Amino acid sequence: MLLVVVLASLLAGVGAVLLGIGIHSAEAAESRDQIASRYEATAVLLADGPAPGTVGRSGTLGESGPAKAFWLTRDGQRHTGEVDAAAGTVAGNEIPVWLDGTGRPVDRPLTPISAAVDAVVVATGLWVGVVFVLALAYRGLVFALDRFRLARWQREWFARQPGRTRRDDQSPAGS
Repeated sequence: MLLVVVLASLLAGVGAVLLGIGIHSAEAAESRDQIASRYEATAVLLADGPAPGTVGRSGTLGESGPAKAFWLTRDGQRHTGEVDAAAGTVAGNEIPVWLDGTGRPVDRPLTPISAAVDAVVVATGLWVGVVFVLALAYRGLVFALDRFRLARWQREWFARQPGRTRRDDQSPAGS
């Protein structure tokens, strides 16, 4: 049984590595595409950002939030819209933004390092989860087999004791 668990965990490790390689390949390609199609620019706030100490979108105190701003694209076109500004940022401050090919603000591109970290975290998490389930199943089976063996041993013990029953064994001492 232990050999089966060890072999299954090794097989799960191989599967996790293959999954990690697949995730890394997909995210690395996405990272290359995002880096090629996005660029960083500077936006100038036209309105104050969220007040310090206010609750942001996710309910976290002092988080960034939307603020009206303008920015220039690579070809010099002026755009106006909302960008994420840190809490306490005032009108007139410059903040870095990432833009797509049309000049709209987008999220920061996925970096190659983030792609590698994501792959390692997912693969490791999967392998640890599988090993945990296998260890839990192994311990559960060992527990069940031990109970079965002890019950069988107890039946054999009472069968070899002539004239003794289980009730005799449970009666108070000295009676």
